[in-house]
Amino acid sequence: MSIVIEQVADAATTRANTAVKAPTKKQATVKFPRKAKVKVTAAAAKTLVPTTAKSAAPLTDLKSMEQARIKWETTELAAANNRLYFILTQAYSYYLTMKNDVATAVRKAHLASLDDFIKEHGYTFSATSHDMTRVIKCVFGVDRRRVSAYSIALREALRQNVSAADLTQFLELNGGVEQIRLGGTKPLTATQRADKVKAEVANTELGHFKFDPAVFAGDPDWNDKQVVIVATYLPTGEFQANAVVQHTGAVNAALSAFYAQQNAKVRAEAKADRDAEKENEKYLKQSAAKVRRQIQKNKPAAEKRKAKAKKEEAEKARRTAMDSRLTEFFVAA
Repeated sequence: MSIVIEQVADAATTRANTAVKAPTKKQATVKFPRKAKVKVTAAAAKTLVPTTAKSAAPLTDLKSMEQARIKWETTELAAANNRLYFILTQAYSYYLTMKNDVATAVRKAHLASLDDFIKEHGYTFSATSHDMTRVIKCVFGVDRRRVSAYSIALREALRQNVSAADLTQFLELNGGVEQIRLGGTKPLTATQRADKVKAEVANTELGHFKFDPAVFAGDPDWNDKQVVIVATYLPTGEFQANAVVQHTGAVNAALSAFYAQQNAKVRAEAKADRDAEKENEKYLKQSAAKVRRQIQKNKPAAEKRKAKAKKEEAEKARRTAMDSRLTEFFVAA
């Protein structure tokens, strides 16, 4: 026997000798034989599955999680990265001072302090450990992975002659410490650096000149190929050509040097922009402070004028009232 149930108010169970509640006030029951089969339609089955607000709105949950992630990235993570970069800049600055300070006493003091700190904490290093790694370990402790990542990033900054003031920008532009650790800024070979500027140099025209064939004769195989001209710059503003080299290695070396020069120029311009911005901010702060001081200075005078005006108004009101009373007196008389 098969029975089709079209509507069920609450959860139903269908077992032998089990009653199925019908959506009626009297709660009528239907009894089935032991081996009876009950078939439930799709429409009725939907009413058997309990739903909750959470399962009914998965898209809302995803959007909520996305907003939480955005907030975390823009506030908590950004703040944490800024603090990390500040500490790394301090460590980087310590290393630069220890290595490059003009005063020998200062360099020796930094190195001695580093050695004392290492001895005090019982840190050990291999004979080939970079001094940057030693500084980083003293700052960040014995977490080997973290020390390695930070040391790699700061040594890459050293390789590119990044100043302490530019370190944060360098880390941000290169995707952060982890990206640098993974090789995001691996040193380019001379050939790779040359390839980046080869077309730019080829399309730049500074002028034309031709050697006297009796002094130097070019090789027809050099046609449309780049060469290196070794020249001396004279006080007259002229260049004295000394040699011409047509060799792939020499050309790549020259182009690689040009690439490095261009990058240094870009960094210098960026630094000049930041310095100008800092000067502008400094000027605005000084101007604001000057205005505040002027306001504070003028405040007593302004309050004095305000009190005087208030007193004059009170005196005027008193005289008006007196005149009014005198008028009323004479009219009454």
